[in-house]
Amino acid sequence: MAACAVLVAACSSNQPAPIKASPVIARVGPDTITLAQFNVRYLSASTSIAQGGGAGGGPAAVTQLRAAILRSLILDTVIREEATRLGVEATAKEVAGEVATDAHQAGGTGALETELAGAGGSIAQLEDEISSNINEQRVEDLFAQQRAATIEQLLVKGASFIATAKTYSDDAGTTGTAAKGGDLGILTAAQLKSYDPAFAAAVESLQVGSYTKTPVHDAGGYDIVMLYSKTAAGWGVRHILIYAGNPYNVMDRPDWFTEALFTQVDALCASNQIQVWLTNAGGNPCDATSPGASPTPASASPAATATATPAG
Repeated sequence: MAACAVLVAACSSNQPAPIKASPVIARVGPDTITLAQFNVRYLSASTSIAQGGGAGGGPAAVTQLRAAILRSLILDTVIREEATRLGVEATAKEVAGEVATDAHQAGGTGALETELAGAGGSIAQLEDEISSNINEQRVEDLFAQQRAATIEQLLVKGASFIATAKTYSDDAGTTGTAAKGGDLGILTAAQLKSYDPAFAAAVESLQVGSYTKTPVHDAGGYDIVMLYSKTAAGWGVRHILIYAGNPYNVMDRPDWFTEALFTQVDALCASNQIQVWLTNAGGNPCDATSPGASPTPASASPAATATATPAG
């Protein structure tokens, strides 16, 4: 009996220890955010800051960074939940496929891991980034379609194309056309060929004074195109761009999309569906006194500067 007891003890001691679940630091609706997820982003961000020559900054800077990481995780969770509701959430297979592509381009998984580690990243950080980007691009694309359709309805009801472009077009910035009522000027045949093929085809198909009744899906997003003149010199074109760029760039996230996200965050806060337990960090969007609480849309995202131009 003693021998059996010793044998059982020896066998049981060789069993792998159960994997300890990472502590939960926040909850957004039905989903949780773990300390492991937080650490993946924090390590990458802090390493990037150090490599960029940024100083430690002391406890205040650490708290500020932790708040920014927490806020990004909460917002990405809101986007993922919306992607799930809409049936467009990134799948594990899709994420794995993009990681495999990156590994192939880097010369193998080992080479990719080394490359990522040099920037403070990891495979887990890459998977997190890919998943978040896919979810945001797909949700923003669907929202952009809805917004473009709404603008089409305004035009059908008699709204001025110029005034509507000034109000709604995402082709903003110093080189954009929104402030000019969407006016791209006179486009020569050579210039038109440099535009996205779908955009160019729409221009060529229009009669003077008409606009596309269905938004044109091109490299910049969803375009409502108007032809105001046609001469031997070229086409006089105005457009209203609703940004949904491909490839998508989160830095071009339009204000209207940021506002939609924070409206959802506000609704979750109002129903007590966002809870935070992370210490030494602000970033709780439901606590107005918390450092790094929800910023205004204008400060949360730069205005889009995309244009309808080149597909490349």
